[in-house]
Amino acid sequence: MTSSLTWLDYSERDRRRALDVIDLFRETSTVDELGMATVRNSFSDLFFPGTSTVQTRACYFLLVPWTFLRLERLRTSSSKVAARARRAELNLSRRMLGGDDTLGVFGSQAGDALKRLPSEVYWGGLGSWGICTFSGHKWAYFRSLDGFYRRGHRFRSTPHDTEGRSAAPANWHPHVPDPPSGFPYENVSVALRHKDADYLRDRIQARHPESLLAALAGRADPADLQADRPWQLSQLSEVTPVLREQLYDAELFAVCMQGAALLYNLMLSELREHAEWTEEYRNRLEGWADDVDALKPAGWDWKPDGVWRVVRSSGRSLGFPTQAFAESWIEELKRVGPRAVVADASKARTLVRDREVQLKRARARLTSARRLELWGGDSGTGRMAYRWGAAKRILTDIFDGLAQGEGDAGNA
Repeated sequence: MTSSLTWLDYSERDRRRALDVIDLFRETSTVDELGMATVRNSFSDLFFPGTSTVQTRACYFLLVPWTFLRLERLRTSSSKVAARARRAELNLSRRMLGGDDTLGVFGSQAGDALKRLPSEVYWGGLGSWGICTFSGHKWAYFRSLDGFYRRGHRFRSTPHDTEGRSAAPANWHPHVPDPPSGFPYENVSVALRHKDADYLRDRIQARHPESLLAALAGRADPADLQADRPWQLSQLSEVTPVLREQLYDAELFAVCMQGAALLYNLMLSELREHAEWTEEYRNRLEGWADDVDALKPAGWDWKPDGVWRVVRSSGRSLGFPTQAFAESWIEELKRVGPRAVVADASKARTLVRDREVQLKRARARLTSARRLELWGGDSGTGRMAYRWGAAKRILTDIFDGLAQGEGDAGNA
């Protein structure tokens, strides 16, 4: 039986928490074994607002509003819009899958059985970038449409406001580009026209001007996307001093906490008495120790106070045990050095063991023989990149669109 995550009605905060869980499973190399997802997601939203790991192509930031604006123009009722919207999105997927570039097109494997539609994946981003101006989630939007049509009718029935103090009700940004001719039956692809890419760049810069996403979108330099980690771009002139400091905090936190994840996997390998895995993790910890050494001396007096400020400003809750574990690990790392944390009976090993038990109780692999036996050899050892991979996919499409001539009709 396939597992699924379903909810019927919820606040925006509940929605974000649920999507954080989905993102966690998407980023398989950074599965949250030691409870650092709150920090990772806070920095991800700060650097690359409106993105998520399940977004695939930038075109959906326009395909979704075009689809829903069309349904509004047809005055599709609240009782029928969900079914018609699903049908419309699936039809778009079929047409896109018939094109030359199908990378990242929804439904390539599931077809009409697709459970998570593009509108669900991109809804939060559409709101974040100010493309969707409706304040609730998609299902609340569907329920609101009958009332929306009534308000629009009343607005048209009132005398014209010559001073422009009122505007007709709208669920979408007023300057969303018109879709290509023939939409939704023709000229549907993943490629952005110049005006589409320019519009998306404008929305990012207008709504999140201090973000790394806005800085990169403004530069539109494909060479920037060659960076392996976002902090490698911190010296760009477009990066503000505040953002530069936040990137520095994100880098040091990612490097330091990767060591805890690698040590956790080493401890599991030793308990399993798996010589190959044990050797692999000892080698990886040695490479990690070299990376930590490279941070000295600049980073050796670093404290994660800025990290906690970012989490608090994101609106996420950070439990005391999570903060205490991270601070204890970082202090121990600075006290004994990155190579000593591996030693048998080290304080670092105790920190990791206690943290897993604190999070998982009876399901902790380090204390449950049954859970240990089910372990596959790798759990969350990747260094946090704060959604950089997803942002690069979106930015690549925008840069490609901007590279087209302004008069190029193109598809979208």
